[in-house]
Amino acid sequence: MREAWVLNGFLPFNPEETRILEEIKIELNFDPCEESHKLRSNSWEKPDRIRNPKVVVEKLTGGNMKREQQCWEETGLEHLRKNGVQTGLTSYIDEIEDRLIPIILTE
Repeated sequence: MREAWVLNGFLPFNPEETRILEEIKIELNFDPCEESHKLRSNSWEKPDRIRNPKVVVEKLTGGNMKREQQCWEETGLEHLRKNGVQTGLTSYIDEIEDRLIPIILTE
């Protein structure tokens, strides 16, 4: 799910986001930004609701697509690579660098 990649790049911007993330970490017993691959539920009903990556992204971003965008546009590549190993994000970034960048640079 693309939400896992959003979570891989999520960095709290303010105390409210930090508070929400801490509450989620306590409820899950892990950091959903570092281990988003563990969020495997697609349920919108309790008790599995908090394990739905769509729900976690919604809670952290307030449903704001612009805030979601910031998670992949403004977060450093090294951070994305570190958190995205288990979600395929690291492989995706590597493939873009290996295949697309050489094409762009030669044109």
